[in-house]
Amino acid sequence: MTTISAGSAFYKVQSALDTNSNRVAKSMERLATGRTGVTAGDRPASTIIANNMKRDLASIKMGMQNATEVMQAIEIMNNDVKLLHNILTRASELNTLGENGLNTAADIANIVLEAADLVAEFNALQDQSKWSGKQLFDTTVAISVGFGAAMGAKSFGGVTIAPTFAAANIKAGTGETKIADDLVSVDALMLDIADQYMIASNKMSQISALSAGYALDISSKLDVDFAGETTELAKGQILAQAGTAMLAQANAQGQGMLALIQS
Repeated sequence: MTTISAGSAFYKVQSALDTNSNRVAKSMERLATGRTGVTAGDRPASTIIANNMKRDLASIKMGMQNATEVMQAIEIMNNDVKLLHNILTRASELNTLGENGLNTAADIANIVLEAADLVAEFNALQDQSKWSGKQLFDTTVAISVGFGAAMGAKSFGGVTIAPTFAAANIKAGTGETKIADDLVSVDALMLDIADQYMIASNKMSQISALSAGYALDISSKLDVDFAGETTELAKGQILAQAGTAMLAQANAQGQGMLALIQS
């Protein structure tokens, strides 16, 4: 008795075609979405890690904004400290003028008036030095730059300097010692502000590099490799054509067998 069988090759070709069709469909989905994971079962561990990194990256980017804000506020403080230095320089000039024994009563009155204005402006500059309504000279704050970490070992802010020079000393030409003491305080504050700016600038550079690294790692886990995926898609399409051709040949063999039987 003769047994007619479709043969295992036919079923193997059909199975290969089905498998390849699924691969081609997924490649097309990945290329269309730009993502490596298009279904729940595609690289779930990598996707979870990347999503957690995206959260950290968002925090880092906000930290960069915070660091930028700190640097801008420090620039304002630095400018105001320079103005304080200018006031003390002018006070020193007035003190020298007050030493002149030929000053008239009117001259002395004018010296006192300008010296009093300098003291008032020295205090007003510090009081009006603000960022977003927050005093810069009488407060210290820790600035977050991502991951909840503080900006650095130092907190941001300045200390108010109460001037010791006074109009009464300047008019008599005896205020130079007090002016010199105030200059020491202003110079110390300028150095502290410069230190804070350096810390903020270094932290900005650090988190900028960290941000770039995170973005690259996230992309490697989530974004599709278009060159590689396009190659895989072309390969799948070629295999589909080849498999279809082989299936057609198998069908042709079957038709030939049927014709032989009928004859």
